[in-house]
Amino acid sequence: MVIGVVSDTHIPTKARSLPEELVTGLKDVDLIIHAGDVINVKTLNEFKKIAPVKAVSGNVDLPEVKKMLPDRLNLTLENKKIGVVHGHNLRGHIMDRLGYIFPEADIIIFGHTHHPLNRRINGQLYFNPGSPTDKRLQPHYTYGIIELSGKNINSKIIEF
Repeated sequence: MVIGVVSDTHIPTKARSLPEELVTGLKDVDLIIHAGDVINVKTLNEFKKIAPVKAVSGNVDLPEVKKMLPDRLNLTLENKKIGVVHGHNLRGHIMDRLGYIFPEADIIIFGHTHHPLNRRINGQLYFNPGSPTDKRLQPHYTYGIIELSGKNINSKIIEF
């Protein structure tokens, strides 16, 4: 299973539409996981034209998006437990809290910081795809790909 991972798209405030590099990069994924700050329903629907979407709400999502999406998700895909949260509503430092709110997760997907991260910590994969529209002091716009195959988890940050 190939999962496209996105966060902090901030459309229309940081871009008018999904970047073509992102759309092209996601065209063959089986699922898109969005870790919040999609902003509006129109953008969420654009992602749904590419692949099925699982998403959580973020701190700047419009009220209608916040009503549609949960604050946190617990998914099981290919026998892997995946926790998803934007990260804005965690008390304390995000990295210190993630393992506590998803203690059983094999993969923890989060956003909010706009800083890409692909690191194993205490046996869990901490994965932040960064942002494809608002790089905030990062050298590149980014999104992520996670491939689940048997017992293997392969993850990478895509820069453009």
